[in-house]
Amino acid sequence: IAQEVNLMLDMIQEVYAKFGFKDFWVRVSTRDPKSKKKYIGDKEVWDESEKMLSHLIEKRGWKHQIGEGEAAFYGPKLDFIFKDVLGREWQLSTIQLDMNLPGRFKLEYTDENGKKQQPIILHRAILGSTERFLGILIEHYAGAFPLWLAPEQIWILPVSDKFASFAQKIREELLQKNTNLRIVVREENETLGKKIREGQIQKIPYLVIVGEKEEQQGTISVRDRQKGDLGPKSLEAFSAMVTEQIQNKQ
Repeated sequence: IAQEVNLMLDMIQEVYAKFGFKDFWVRVSTRDPKSKKKYIGDKEVWDESEKMLSHLIEKRGWKHQIGEGEAAFYGPKLDFIFKDVLGREWQLSTIQLDMNLPGRFKLEYTDENGKKQQPIILHRAILGSTERFLGILIEHYAGAFPLWLAPEQIWILPVSDKFASFAQKIREELLQKNTNLRIVVREENETLGKKIREGQIQKIPYLVIVGEKEEQQGTISVRDRQKGDLGPKSLEAFSAMVTEQIQNKQ
């Protein structure tokens, strides 16, 4: 059990680090000894389960506290409380150790010796409700998603209609280098300044501007959401840069 729970703890830590949630603590949710009728199973089983979960968290040195009375009726659990950039706390991941319901449901499996055994169930939710998690994630980033997560990663902005076909060519060449890029060519009959402002408002990670100079020199002008104007770049250099950022989940 400890080996499987540790695999889940590793997964939770890695997943939330990638999403930018590194400030968290763990609630070890135990039964309420004053309300014995709320829980099923033997006291010895509960004692063993609670002790095991507490030990695994203590061994990692993670911040934690005991949540007396917060256990499920069938077993104790680990609830992960993450703090977003606004300082708000959200209970997201959970691991529940269930040593009681398998007996109620008469669950069994055949072991390597051909004998019938009763399993133990580990309930695991990494993100919790996906819809709820997405809402929290949007607020955590205030819409400014990292490049790897952004729904639209790159906007290509031709300075005028005259360079719309060149913009499409740039898009095709970028996709040839990395087919997973999410690129939009903004061909609307609007001024370049308006397109740039809209890209900033929508918090697009990269704005690529192309016009006569870029077409003649075979380059692109790149604008970073955070750093501003990065100047001219070759298509190869820009593609390598964004691919590395995406692969490393920067």
